Amino acid sequence: MKVKFQTTVLNVIRKIESKKNILRNHTVFGLFLGLASLSVMFLMTGALYFRNEARIYDGGNVIRAFTMYDELDEILEEQGITLGEYDRVDFDGVVDGEANIVIHRSLNIPVKADGGMVLVECAYNEKVSDILARADITLEEEDVVEPAESTQVSEITEVVVNRGYSVYVKADGNTTEFSAYYHTAKEIMERAGIVLEQDDYIDCDLDKVLEEGDTITVTRVRYEKAESYEVVPYSTITQTSNLVSMYKSEVTQQGENGTRTNISLVKYVDGKRVSETAVSSEITKEPVPEIISKGAALSTPYSKKDPEDLVLENGLPAEYETILTGKSCAYTAPLGNGTASGRKLEIGTVAVDPAIIPYGSELYIVSTDGYVYGYAVAADTGDLTAHGVLVDLYMGNMEDYFEESLNYGARQVNIYVLSWGA
Repeated sequence: MKVKFQTTVLNVIRKIESKKNILRNHTVFGLFLGLASLSVMFLMTGALYFRNEARIYDGGNVIRAFTMYDELDEILEEQGITLGEYDRVDFDGVVDGEANIVIHRSLNIPVKADGGMVLVECAYNEKVSDILARADITLEEEDVVEPAESTQVSEITEVVVNRGYSVYVKADGNTTEFSAYYHTAKEIMERAGIVLEQDDYIDCDLDKVLEEGDTITVTRVRYEKAESYEVVPYSTITQTSNLVSMYKSEVTQQGENGTRTNISLVKYVDGKRVSETAVSSEITKEPVPEIISKGAALSTPYSKKDPEDLVLENGLPAEYETILTGKSCAYTAPLGNGTASGRKLEIGTVAVDPAIIPYGSELYIVSTDGYVYGYAVAADTGDLTAHGVLVDLYMGNMEDYFEESLNYGARQVNIYVLSWGA
């Protein structure tokens, strides 16, 4: 814009110089032209002198000014613009010969408090707290300011100070005071940071508007699972045993108490236990009965095998195929030995002449002097008949039972054949 203006001025000068050549002899007109040239030159140099353009925004007015100044104060003074104490200006300096100046005039904000109203002059970027301080208004803890003290003045039309009152929240063993101004119980609860969980409750509706001195009481309710245990006594069973002497009774199985687990739901109100409701009850460990065995054998058998179908009467088998009577001996064998029939070698297996007593025959063996070997199975053999031996009783492995074998010696026995082997 400046270049265009200067070019126009120069063109005017050239035209005037041309006219001067034509009218050089006319003195009066020459003088006129001289004065005109001086005026045009002044305008041109003046345009060059006022090198900056400033746009000034003052409320609803926009001022366009050409100035030789760069500083804000000088530009405003040149334009006759004055600033009040609370006026504020946005100015980022002159850039490439141009500048924007925005003037924010002070605001008069009405402040209502304690039944009265006062106008407070303030800058647009101050906060409500600044206005209250300037109005010399002291806030008590329970007072409520609308809008909030941190709100910027440019966003409001008035400030209202509501003199509040105290309300209370009783929770978790503490009573806390809060300021309120027609707040609801829900709003105060939120301010207190109290969250109702599970079955917690308060003593009023959440939308109740609180009045001065009101107290919100929070009741905490919790449920916990509780386990309790009780003893399940074992029972005692008396039964007949073929492995015990008929002249005594023995505890052949020790009794052991069981356990019952009870689960209940315990209710706590404000940390105090108030009730308990049963949920389940089950035996988590079965009791082991005590078994007292009343003997049925003539004496305690050496073999601890006792088939279910063996019944003793007066110490001897009630049912059998036949009775064989003869000499018996006892033997042991190294660990790992087997039998001639292929059966496992163990106490309760005996050696026989399979021609007399076939392998697999079930036997019950009692000596004539009262020794009871008991139930046995014909499983092994040896050079028995040649030595007049009807049965050889296996007493156990050589390493552990050799003494038992020696002590047995040779005895006359009755062999009750319960069943013949194949």
